[in-house]
Amino acid sequence: SGGGGSGGGISSSTSGLGGGCASTSSEAQQGALPADIIVVVDNSGSMTEEAIEVQNSMNAFASTIINSGIDAHVVLISDDSNNDEGICVPAPLGSGSCPNDEQLPTFRHVVQIVLSSDSLEVTLDTYSQWQDSLRPGASKTIAVISDDDSAMDAATFTQQLIALDASFQGFKFDAIVSPYELFPFVCLNCTPANCATCDPCCASKDNLFCVPLPADEGTVYKDLVNQTQGVLGDLCTQNFQPVFDDMATAVVTDSQIACVYDIPDPGNGETIDFDKVNVQYQPNPNAEPEIFPYVPGGASGCGSTGGWYYDDPNDPTQIILCQSTCDYVQGSTEGIVSVVFGCATIIK
Repeated sequence: SGGGGSGGGISSSTSGLGGGCASTSSEAQQGALPADIIVVVDNSGSMTEEAIEVQNSMNAFASTIINSGIDAHVVLISDDSNNDEGICVPAPLGSGSCPNDEQLPTFRHVVQIVLSSDSLEVTLDTYSQWQDSLRPGASKTIAVISDDDSAMDAATFTQQLIALDASFQGFKFDAIVSPYELFPFVCLNCTPANCATCDPCCASKDNLFCVPLPADEGTVYKDLVNQTQGVLGDLCTQNFQPVFDDMATAVVTDSQIACVYDIPDPGNGETIDFDKVNVQYQPNPNAEPEIFPYVPGGASGCGSTGGWYYDDPNDPTQIILCQSTCDYVQGSTEGIVSVVFGCATIIK
């Protein structure tokens, strides 16, 4: 697909800007968004084994993302290791000291008891404790691990989250939850040594009898996964690493989206005047360049006519094309996106 040039050479150009000013242009290089990930773990009394699985999976999860060259910030909302159902993330993601495992800026631990059905409420209520870990323009992923359903519905959560922080527009939601409701009597007919033969969601209780692993089907969480095209894991497998691997891969893919470009050096020791930056596009090297307008409102201001915006208007390092503009650019295998310096920014 087009859009991510491999050049980077700087050349004088006034094409597409009316020729009324002196400018230089540099072919834009494909970049990757940073990734902000919020992991919320149910600390109810039935989640002891699951807490251990999450704790054991966090380092490989983060390493997959970071080793892909993506700047990741991970926020964990969960009780700490003073609680049997709490979590202490070991080094290198965590500090290696328990319960004080936080290691900023990469890893923030919001120590908060999360009850059976309030993962979504707690995520919203603790926002002030983790908002400093968020970056403008970063991809956003929320992952919940719970053996119960949510008391808050999917639509209400999404609405309140985006009202709280508009940068969550387009967020992904991952979940490790129960795939279905399981009635207790289903598990009672099996021996403690072979609980799963009754149902994969049956497990041994103190080697005395079989009980359901989940308290309830994770219906709301499954709705959020479907709405955001996230990753869904089965709590009943009790092996979370493959799911965390899939979640990490999804974060990498989401951050390495097309149409994110690192702002090139204008050359000649020049300082960038961000009031004089434009983005131009050629469907092929011989085509007349066209100018995409700047959208001051960011992604929410793109609309159907598209354009581009900065990752952070106050300290730009990347240019991001609006979705409709990105789709247009991706229509050519020869397309070239260039950043033009020196002419007043054309604003949408």
